[in-house]
Amino acid sequence: MKVALVSAEAYPFSKTGGLGEVVGALFKEFIRNGLDVTLFLPYYRVSKSKFHDKVSDCGVVYGVSIGLETKFGATRSAKVSLTVNGNLLVEPSQCGNLFFVEHNDFFDREQIYGTSYGEYLDNAERFVFFSRGFLEICKILNLNFDIIHCNDWHTALIPLYMKTFYREFFKKTKTILTIHNLGYQGVFPREKLEITGFGTEIFHIDGIEFYGMINFLKGGIFYSDYITTVSPTYAKEILTAEYGFGLDGVLRKRKESLTGIINGIDYNFWDPSTDPYIFHKYSVENFFEKRKNKEELIRICELNVSVEEPLLGFIGRLTSQKGIDIMIEVIPKIIDKVGFIVVGTGESYYENKIIEIKNSYPSRIFAFLGFNEELAHRIYAGIDAILIPSKYEPCGLSQLISMKYGTIPICRKTGGLADTVEDGITGFLFEKYDPYELCAAIDKFLNLYQNKSKLYETILECMKKDFSWEKSCKDYIKLYEALINERNTSNI
Repeated sequence: MKVALVSAEAYPFSKTGGLGEVVGALFKEFIRNGLDVTLFLPYYRVSKSKFHDKVSDCGVVYGVSIGLETKFGATRSAKVSLTVNGNLLVEPSQCGNLFFVEHNDFFDREQIYGTSYGEYLDNAERFVFFSRGFLEICKILNLNFDIIHCNDWHTALIPLYMKTFYREFFKKTKTILTIHNLGYQGVFPREKLEITGFGTEIFHIDGIEFYGMINFLKGGIFYSDYITTVSPTYAKEILTAEYGFGLDGVLRKRKESLTGIINGIDYNFWDPSTDPYIFHKYSVENFFEKRKNKEELIRICELNVSVEEPLLGFIGRLTSQKGIDIMIEVIPKIIDKVGFIVVGTGESYYENKIIEIKNSYPSRIFAFLGFNEELAHRIYAGIDAILIPSKYEPCGLSQLISMKYGTIPICRKTGGLADTVEDGITGFLFEKYDPYELCAAIDKFLNLYQNKSKLYETILECMKKDFSWEKSCKDYIKLYEALINERNTSNI
């Protein structure tokens, strides 16, 4: 079984958030399980700076029609394997199992999707080029795959291209589209239709038309052979108007070919017993060492908070999806009882509100607008509980990471949060999206915090949970095998 994993990002080659972390971890797990998998990514500046000496120029040049223009791209490649400690070993190769689609005008930029002023105006062109560039590389190098696994809107046109312009070459290949977050769909003005290579024959309700615009993700939902999303609950939620972002009707048409597979986390990277970033390593056997990490975290954040007081935190994007609007209402109500740490970046309105609150309580709140890998690890190890009050959450990684570090998640009962956090056992869940419900859930944690024996019991329950990629990987492989069997049966 040969699988192509195609994504706009994958750690450690490129990452802006959950998509990159998930695809990168899945790629590693596939290799670990002996799957014949090949990863395809754009050759961003960040990838070039870190891996330019570890890739080879394949000598493959191809042209992609972008409207009336033909843009030419190149191809970089590497061979990837796992080291003894589970890290990726990347070595130059003319035709390995990692390929970069290269076009400097499109991908050699400071950021991946846009700047602080907004997304790049040519993102439609950029990811049309990436999608068709991937398909051209497959044709030129005669790379035949049983499964092509696409991720999010950036690669969602690939199944549509495969059933039209590339039908003959890929007639035996099955496609899977994973929706990591339905809130991001690749919606562009109708005028961008020309750059896709399609005409009005595809611009209709059962194609890529979406309220007079074009919608890349919608095309992938209609034309992929199977659709997955990143948790079972989220797979059900997106069939409703509340969570469907206008595509719930389309998804209901495909619900027999839709399933949710929960994300895992990479315990080679997220494990307090081996974490090089934290002050004091610890595990289930010596989890009391977590307290020392709390002491150090309070010190470096310069908080006037006793180590005996509960310390809460938030790590993530400062956007309405993540529940920042209700969180900023709650913080002033609880700040006399807890210390609070916020790390993240996002919408300028919420960034400004966080700074306002921090300035009002400078000795009780630490805020860092941005992302720092080392600091994130130290926060997971040092805080007592993490707030994840998301309006919706396809899967979520913060709750999985926090549990491994013995940090208790306080979450809204939605998506992957509902699938992974057990209310009153490994965390606290609230249902209604409002600040009062969040405050009530925090109060439950504060009551638990006073009962040390029960608190330690909860911490141990969290740390014993296994959210490794092993089970999720097997679920994906099982799905791949079912699609291949379906193909073989239909060809008899």
